[in-house]
Amino acid sequence: MITTLDDYPVHQTSQPIAIPATSDLNAYDRFWFNGFVGDGSLYFSIAMGFYPNRHVIDGGMSVVVDGHQHSLHLSGEAPLDRTKTELGPLRVETVIPMRRHRVIVNEPDRGFEADLTFEAGTGAHEEARQIYNDGVQKSLDITRLSQFGSWSGWIRIKGKYIEVDPRVTNGTRDRSWGIRPCGEKSARPNMWSSQIYFVWSQTFWDNFVLHGMFFADQEGALTTHSGAVIPRVPKGDEPVFARDTGEIQATPCEYEMNYIPGTRRVKDARIQYKKDNGEIMVVEYEPIISFQMAGLGYFHPEWAHGCWKGGYAIDDETWKCDELDITQPHLFHVQQVCKVTLNGKQTSCGILENIPYGPHKPSGFKGLDDLYQGKP
Repeated sequence: MITTLDDYPVHQTSQPIAIPATSDLNAYDRFWFNGFVGDGSLYFSIAMGFYPNRHVIDGGMSVVVDGHQHSLHLSGEAPLDRTKTELGPLRVETVIPMRRHRVIVNEPDRGFEADLTFEAGTGAHEEARQIYNDGVQKSLDITRLSQFGSWSGWIRIKGKYIEVDPRVTNGTRDRSWGIRPCGEKSARPNMWSSQIYFVWSQTFWDNFVLHGMFFADQEGALTTHSGAVIPRVPKGDEPVFARDTGEIQATPCEYEMNYIPGTRRVKDARIQYKKDNGEIMVVEYEPIISFQMAGLGYFHPEWAHGCWKGGYAIDDETWKCDELDITQPHLFHVQQVCKVTLNGKQTSCGILENIPYGPHKPSGFKGLDDLYQGKP
């Protein structure tokens, strides 16, 4: 079971690299990217996930443009050698680790083509480890690195050619790995089937990116949270880490999310970040467009992550954004391109991600999928 990676001194167990350290079916390793223009005229996201104990690789591309969201879904049998980061028409290239990545999509028959390069504008940031137990079982145990920068290249989506200009196209990439719920549902629902409240955000400023994430319980209390002010860095050809560029911890400490009545879709939001020195940074969010994370398989009824599709499988779909029934629970999970305001003065753009499943007292949510009726 040896692979090319076994030629490097990177082993964490006595087993070959291809054999996971855990036999948990929910072990995974994932690439994820987004890119957007601050005025909401374009949002795209690309992902590729490996689930070695399920023998599955999946991925896709999803683009919001001109009021439509176009999504390409892919799945297949995972390769033993995980340096082979390609699946059908999708290929991810790590050109320079922690600095430059290239993504290629070549599926013209379905109207999905792209050649995109992500150039890091900050060092790679390591988020706080996220661990949750469901009784005696570890339900979530992940590490995520996030890095922020710009995109260049082009996209051709359903016949529309889009030049991706790095001067205006911000982006985030994340690599996460560990254990999290995926694949076919078990007979016993896991803890995330009854409640999950998650927020993940990046706001882009002239000299830094402000990044934050948190989970909250039914009462609204923060159970895991981390964040940082991450300085921008010049272009270069060497790996770059946020810890070496003067990042400052800035942890989300208070939040207020207001929802569109009759939905679980954020109308506006306010998050306070507390820096190590006690200084408070207040960010206000005004969503411009929404991206359905189901377009990349999250909570998708047919293309959920890590599910065995019998070998190679491909499909695509298009949604008209203003005709979607966003009261459907599998569409609660979104990322939104936002106008953002810092401390009531500076304005810029950013991303706000929210998963609001189940009870959340500050929002007035009492069940799994009841809708917003105003603050309690």
